[in-house]
Amino acid sequence: MKNVLTIIAFISLISLPVVFAEDASVDQLKRMMTASADNLTTYTYTRSAESTIIYSNESLQDKFASEKATKGKVNLTAQSGWWSHQLTDNETGQVLSWQGYFLNGTEYWKEGDNWTQFVIDDADAVMADYNELPSQVALLIYSNLSITGADNIDGDECYIIAAEPIPLIDETILGTQIYAAYLSSPFPMPDEFDNKNFDMDNSSISGNSNISVTAWISKQTSQLKRIEIDSSLTLTPSILNIEEQGFTIQSTLQERTDYGNFGESVQIVLPSESQNYSPRTKGADWRWAVFGLVEP
Repeated sequence: MKNVLTIIAFISLISLPVVFAEDASVDQLKRMMTASADNLTTYTYTRSAESTIIYSNESLQDKFASEKATKGKVNLTAQSGWWSHQLTDNETGQVLSWQGYFLNGTEYWKEGDNWTQFVIDDADAVMADYNELPSQVALLIYSNLSITGADNIDGDECYIIAAEPIPLIDETILGTQIYAAYLSSPFPMPDEFDNKNFDMDNSSISGNSNISVTAWISKQTSQLKRIEIDSSLTLTPSILNIEEQGFTIQSTLQERTDYGNFGESVQIVLPSESQNYSPRTKGADWRWAVFGLVEP
């Protein structure tokens, strides 16, 4: 279970003048990205991610490595969404696959051959979870951006954007990695983690980590076409500013998401076997862990 949870943890136009590459400014680009995200109707996405955690202390060295492949569809007009995950433990070869469907105000998950219908209190909030792209645009909006070049993605000329996220987003990314390290640690983690009262401000994590965010924005439509997040961190008792036996944890995460098929026909159909479901309730934080997204 720890390995599965770790993989999951590693593991969502207003009228404006046309702005050409040589005229674009960061502020204009932010306004146009926001407008494009606010006027979505349909889109699809694919995501690939790799993560590695290396644990060391006086008596052992252990490594956990995983890969995640995700596909998704969103139809905001029909208020429906779908995603599919395939999670692989590179050390054991174990593969975990499941899918999520949201249609007609109801959500279903297929885990293996088992179907679950979730009890939903707020259908709008669930749809917002499936509609992940605006949250990724918001990640960029709340960052210091610089235009570093241009590239072509599927025939679409794009700006290449380097993003320096605000500290709160940095802490979210690093917090996800720390949580994952806690879940599959081969040795006991500090009580602060177990009690969920760890204070990141009371540490030197930021000085022993590195986060890189790069995005590709269409010059023609201002839609987010691709976003890459690379993050690494090192944890030791001295970095965490805690009194604990000596250990070192090194964690890396590389994630790439591609968006496309904007405004095209997107059909989401619930398979007939979904009728053999059992009801279940879950918390919103588990949902975001599964989606593997970083939100501001």
